[in-house]
Amino acid sequence: MKSLTPEFTYRPGLDGIRALAVTAVLAYHLGAGWLPGGFLGVDVFFVLSGFLITTLLVTRAGPGGRVDLEDFLARRARRLLPAALLMVAVVAVVAAFTLPTHRLGAFRLDALWTVLQGANWRFVASGQSYVDEFAPPSPLRHAWSLAVEEQFYLAWPLIVALALRLRRGRFWLVLLAGVLALASAAWMRHLYAAPDPSRSYYGTDTRAHALLTGAVLALLLLGPGRERWARWLGRLAVPALLGLLVAAALVGDDWHGYYRGVGFVVALVAAGLVGAVAVAPDGPVGRLFALGPLPWIGRLSYALYLWHWPVYWWLDEVAVTTSGTPLDVPVVAVGAKLALTSALALASYRLVEKPLQGRWARRRRAPLTARALLPAPVAVVAVLGVVGVTTLRATPPLVAEPATPGSEPRVLAAAPSPRAVRLATAGDSVAKSLAPGLHRLATTRGWGYVDSAVSSCSVAALLMVESDGAPYAAGRRCPDVVPAMQRALVSDFDPTLILVHSRWETHPVRRADGAVVEPGTAAHVAHVRRQLTIALRRLTAGRAHVVLIEPIPLAESLCRRLGHSSATCRTQTRDPQAARYNALRRSTAAAFPGRVTVIGVTDLLCPGGECADEVGSRRPRPDGLHFSPEGAAWLAPQILRRAVDAGALG
Repeated sequence: MKSLTPEFTYRPGLDGIRALAVTAVLAYHLGAGWLPGGFLGVDVFFVLSGFLITTLLVTRAGPGGRVDLEDFLARRARRLLPAALLMVAVVAVVAAFTLPTHRLGAFRLDALWTVLQGANWRFVASGQSYVDEFAPPSPLRHAWSLAVEEQFYLAWPLIVALALRLRRGRFWLVLLAGVLALASAAWMRHLYAAPDPSRSYYGTDTRAHALLTGAVLALLLLGPGRERWARWLGRLAVPALLGLLVAAALVGDDWHGYYRGVGFVVALVAAGLVGAVAVAPDGPVGRLFALGPLPWIGRLSYALYLWHWPVYWWLDEVAVTTSGTPLDVPVVAVGAKLALTSALALASYRLVEKPLQGRWARRRRAPLTARALLPAPVAVVAVLGVVGVTTLRATPPLVAEPATPGSEPRVLAAAPSPRAVRLATAGDSVAKSLAPGLHRLATTRGWGYVDSAVSSCSVAALLMVESDGAPYAAGRRCPDVVPAMQRALVSDFDPTLILVHSRWETHPVRRADGAVVEPGTAAHVAHVRRQLTIALRRLTAGRAHVVLIEPIPLAESLCRRLGHSSATCRTQTRDPQAARYNALRRSTAAAFPGRVTVIGVTDLLCPGGECADEVGSRRPRPDGLHFSPEGAAWLAPQILRRAVDAGALG
């Protein structure tokens, strides 16, 4: 058993722990149901990074506790930046050919913040809107954890350097790191808000506890009493390893307990394992993690992490947009993802990471000069240039959302006279995506046009819930915003014709008495009927004729992306549940004779009963649900024609 010293040397077992962590993450992102806690591999990476960085800072401090921050940051940049920049550039080029143009704008921002090491805050700020949920996640989503580490590498060395220069002693540094770790864990618990934990999950402040736990471990093993800590860690090796394996098998990323303290416990357990391998490399666990290819996989772990998510993303896109390929077979898909990830990671490691590390090792004793530092900003600018060029074709999102969604309808075309027809849309984001086509119609015919649709909301202002009964994150505002929006529409704009598309009526909902009712049950049908009747009363309080458009089934690629089988996706137009709620709409509309009409357009989007992505020679719904401007321009006149044929305009 040994403590850490200024001569702390390479421990193959620590790379073996990296191998365990990256394997867990790769399996988790493959959707391995037997490993719901594979995401905890990121926590292990954080603990290990905090431990190694703090060890490096303290053991290499010069006389008087001086830490060479310039050398440290340059080494980190040389170690991490080139491969990450290469990954962003390659993903940008692939995205230019694979992403629809309406998603390139969001990707451009993802790439910008990834290069600037702020991807985690980009994902916090952008949120996860209803529209986003019907599109695949960003191909750079995994960069959030890299950003957290890079931000830690900027802040923590400054704190360590200041503490060492002030000669406050390592006890005070341990105390500070411990207090900050506890504060971070407490802050994660405080900010957690089910069912959308993204702020707690992505925030540097809420994830710092794992990095700081690793830092505390390093300081304990480098300070007074280190021999006693080393003995305790040696005894904890096996229990810590077993504890992590149990957590990986049981802890899901949607379990509230992870955000309310269990994540911090996992970090402590991971610290026990890291410390045990560091102080007892020849012990049973240390030898286990040094076996065979584990250290080599660990050295490759950064490259594997960099490339696995973009590869998975791209192959998933190929699978859902091109049916009948070998990727439809799960075993083939998994094999292809692992093989391509491994090939790209190995190439990145051999051609970028390793050569640059060797060159830096030979030059690290030379003083840093402007010429030596110049390649880094040049590379950053070059990659940003690649991102800019590859996203030149970006078009606006399919659904235009105001910067601060409120309860006021948007006037898209002013009525030229009091007698002019005043067209309006209400309901969900599908109705909102029809705006370009309806706007064109309105301006051509001299009508007014107002949009009062609310994304993620039913026209009936239902409070949709998740499977555990918690409110659907994007729809919490619906019971308040939707009625206010509808009242403002009728009182302020006096529409003549209101077109409504609303698909949320078939989701689990919570009633005013707190009871959760499931779709298809008598209680659910009765609740939806009651709320829809109330909404129709609001919308018909003026002169408007309301046209309810039966919800349009998902296009096949989106249906498959959401996890449904090909057979289920092909039979959407014959879904008994959808038919039951369409019958509910018609019977509810019958209580408003001459004021409410129900029409269907499913035959236009799903000719022959199958909802393919392409209709004839056009692809009207690029994400499988919302209409492109061209798709809206094609469908809007046909919706209006059917509404008029049904007597909507008298």
